[in-house]
Amino acid sequence: MNLPDFQSEYNALFRAIRKVVPVSMKIYLVGGAVRDIILNRKIRDFDFTVEGLVRPIGKHIAHELNGAYYVLDDEREMVRVIIEDEQMGEFDIDIALLSGESIEDDLRERDFTFNAMAIEIADDPVFLDPLGGMDDLQNKRLRMCSSDSLENDPMRALRAIRMNLEFGMEPDDELIAAMKKATTKLSESSMERYRDELFKIIRLFNNGKAVQLMREFNYFDYLFPDCLSDVSEDDIQFIENTDRILHMVFANGEYKEPSNDYSAYASSRLGNYKEAIKEFLSKPLALYHNRQMLTAFAAIAETAADDKTIIKSWCSRLTFSSAEMNFTQNIIQAHAFINTIRNLHAFGDVDIYRYFRQFREGGLSGAILFLAEGYSQQNIPEAYKNWCDKVVFVQDLITAYFTRYMEVIDPKPLLSGNDIQKLLNVPAGPIIGYVKNALIEAQIRGSVKNIGEAELFVKQQGQ
Repeated sequence: MNLPDFQSEYNALFRAIRKVVPVSMKIYLVGGAVRDIILNRKIRDFDFTVEGLVRPIGKHIAHELNGAYYVLDDEREMVRVIIEDEQMGEFDIDIALLSGESIEDDLRERDFTFNAMAIEIADDPVFLDPLGGMDDLQNKRLRMCSSDSLENDPMRALRAIRMNLEFGMEPDDELIAAMKKATTKLSESSMERYRDELFKIIRLFNNGKAVQLMREFNYFDYLFPDCLSDVSEDDIQFIENTDRILHMVFANGEYKEPSNDYSAYASSRLGNYKEAIKEFLSKPLALYHNRQMLTAFAAIAETAADDKTIIKSWCSRLTFSSAEMNFTQNIIQAHAFINTIRNLHAFGDVDIYRYFRQFREGGLSGAILFLAEGYSQQNIPEAYKNWCDKVVFVQDLITAYFTRYMEVIDPKPLLSGNDIQKLLNVPAGPIIGYVKNALIEAQIRGSVKNIGEAELFVKQQGQ
């Protein structure tokens, strides 16, 4: 069959990989990357299988391409290299040991047939499709490579959900039965792999349906122990609207949402900040989990937790980094805080300073959840007026953060801690921090404009 000319676009990458793999060793591009070449999709995950030691090859590839290397699965001999390239963007390279005596044996042990095609990376590439994956791909049929595919690797059950969401592949009856049975063996896979698969699902931004499918097959309870037993239509709508807000307001043509008065008003108020917000949300906090994904995760977690304090334990269970955990916690706490504000119009610069001092960068994502919640309330009395008030409130937060950061969010005090100690003639301690913060708030109000006024203010605080 005729395949797209992948060599022209990926030749430099494959040449670099072939450079560090011994000439006598065969290396194959397998799985989703081959599928995406056929579909002419941008490839973000390259899976290779080799006939040799995986870890040294992974380290050599990471060194050659200036990537970050880590072991993905000790037991299964799988490593990952994360690359940030100016032309290709960010992508992953997973390397695994060839399973079985041949590439055909290896492909038969994979998850689904449309992911079980391969191309040998050589001067004359060879396309291999022993299980009929091309036919299944064309017919949107999700079929296991073998009857024990999920039993051998229970994490594939969660991946089946992603294949449905991302490619519209419908599981056949055998796969559906295997997915239901797999819940008894989920603990056999590492939480790191579940975390990474979960975030691959989240970044599709079809999370309402994702949650419903994970709950239908009982995977949600495993990922989020002691979660609420059911999810309401309002919860699904909130999750879906978080996805909508993340795209509708801040993305550039990536999301096609039918225009209405709500989206039009939000775009008119917040449209000037699209690029700034997009850059903010795209910042990764650990490997490739960025703020946008974590904001969507926070929305999912909120709907599942009766007591929001349990979310921290879920983050820990999913092996979040401390930065990811803190950011997620701040999102949820910021959202809860905004809902306690009685008069959004009276929220001034000092209030904004206190808000971001408490919730830091999570304050912006908390505001996004606040908008998603408001977007879900279009059928209640005075809904549009309330929506406009919410949008203006969020606009004030965003404006302060991106245009007046040094004035409102993180202003420099006119006097240092040492200056305050000398003026008050007191030792270092909590009182210095209290006075310093009070001075900053006075500067934001405009009641203190210079060093002389700052010194007088500090002395008055000490009386």
